[in-house]
Amino acid sequence: MDGKSRSTAVTALKYKIAHSEKFGRYLQAAKDLRAGEVIFRETPIAVGLLTSSNNPVCFACLRLLPKIKKEVQYVCSKCNVVPLCDAACEKQSKHHTLDECHIFKSNKDLLINNIENITGVLLPLRLLLLKQRDPESWKRVESMETHIDKRRNTSVWKERELGVINVMKSLNLISDDPSIFELLQKLCGILDVNSFELRSPGGLDSLLLRGLYVEASLMAHDCRGNTHLTVDDTFHLSVYASLPIQEGDVIFFNYTSSLLGTIGRREHLLVGKYFECECSLCSDPYEMGSYMSSILCPRCREGYMGMQNPLTKYPYDKPTRWQCDKCRTSIGGRLVRATLNISRTLIDDVDDNDIEGLETLMTKLLKSFHPNHFLMISLKQKLLAVYRKEVATPNPKEKILQRMSDICKQMYDVLEIVEPGISRLKGIMLHEMHLILVLLAKRAYSAEEISSNELVLRLEEAECVLKKSLKMLLLEPIDTPEGKLAKRALQELKVLTQNIVDVKTITVTQNIRSYDKKKLRKNKSNK
Repeated sequence: MDGKSRSTAVTALKYKIAHSEKFGRYLQAAKDLRAGEVIFRETPIAVGLLTSSNNPVCFACLRLLPKIKKEVQYVCSKCNVVPLCDAACEKQSKHHTLDECHIFKSNKDLLINNIENITGVLLPLRLLLLKQRDPESWKRVESMETHIDKRRNTSVWKERELGVINVMKSLNLISDDPSIFELLQKLCGILDVNSFELRSPGGLDSLLLRGLYVEASLMAHDCRGNTHLTVDDTFHLSVYASLPIQEGDVIFFNYTSSLLGTIGRREHLLVGKYFECECSLCSDPYEMGSYMSSILCPRCREGYMGMQNPLTKYPYDKPTRWQCDKCRTSIGGRLVRATLNISRTLIDDVDDNDIEGLETLMTKLLKSFHPNHFLMISLKQKLLAVYRKEVATPNPKEKILQRMSDICKQMYDVLEIVEPGISRLKGIMLHEMHLILVLLAKRAYSAEEISSNELVLRLEEAECVLKKSLKMLLLEPIDTPEGKLAKRALQELKVLTQNIVDVKTITVTQNIRSYDKKKLRKNKSNK
């Protein structure tokens, strides 16, 4: 912990709010926490769309609505402006509040044909309305970090002026008052720095949302966090310990993508969160053995090159040295950048549904990159998407099953480093691995390539993998895609366990019959 820190204990909670020069206000474990233990749960201050959407969305529950004729679309009966799912959704609404409804009603003629524009400014509007409606919550929002001095007069400042303030003025949602403009810039800063990306209820659709959570926003960042977050269809957020956390330890959450390389992660955090990450993953030239930014050494062709100073601001400049972990040869950053640019072009040009093209490119890029390089990871994700479709067919080729299994294992090994402990991605990957293990085992047994004893061993391996997957997936809310996958996985486990019992029974019966036959032959020979 940096410098002197002061802590304020929160009664009956598993965490306390502390302060340090490095993190500012942050959360600290108030007791020892087990992996999988709930640290806290929280409802959002406000939820809205990430950007404007031309798809109809319910303003009450933020669910995507079916595209139907405008005249038959259900709208709020009070303001007669915003679309809703139905009367039940209107009655139970926590997000389309009375003050929001009133402001829309007073501008009905202007707003009724500008729903798409409203969705783009809905979240900052909801925060603005909070000031009058809930002064206590407003105080908590006001205390959040804004980095307003770093944002002022930058491109993001101008973007918010055009996309939020000017739009709200044009829709008559705010008055022409400079103090309101300044306040909205502050609210935009609060949202950009502190909000969490959410999915629209009901599935893996393209509609992205943002939610603001007061307590969760206090979690400090580490690229290898020690928490696992889940959000249900009502936007209730649960924070679990993904690893054992000792009393007094910082409670960390990863603000960025774990499958980016160091440069990508640090750039995302600097641009969006206004700090330079110096965590253990970012500080290691080879990213703790994940090699997610490393290229193959052009000299020895055995080792891999990482930045000598991973925290440099200029990773691709000529003076920045990248050094081989085997022969210690070093090259300049410009050569690395040129390699990346050429490879990105090749990846962009390949057809995402062309298995042969993707595999050929994978083989080609392995001559330049570590298998775990973030560009290779992106290619593997594309391949997995295509292979999933193939595996879903009635009789997938064994070669495809084996290849998909190999890629899943490779991805899982990387995730073990960058997402230690409980991880949603690892849970999904393990589930896919178990499916392939079962398919390959049953196919080999049907072809009489393995014995029933070997079949049992392979099915038990799949069972072990599935149980490991379920330990992670069962934390997911039941109404989410991962929660539904967990429900399906429980049924699959039940069937798999019974299959193992059945095969063992058949094996025992076969062994008894074999023994009886041998005994009978022996008796006959003795006579």
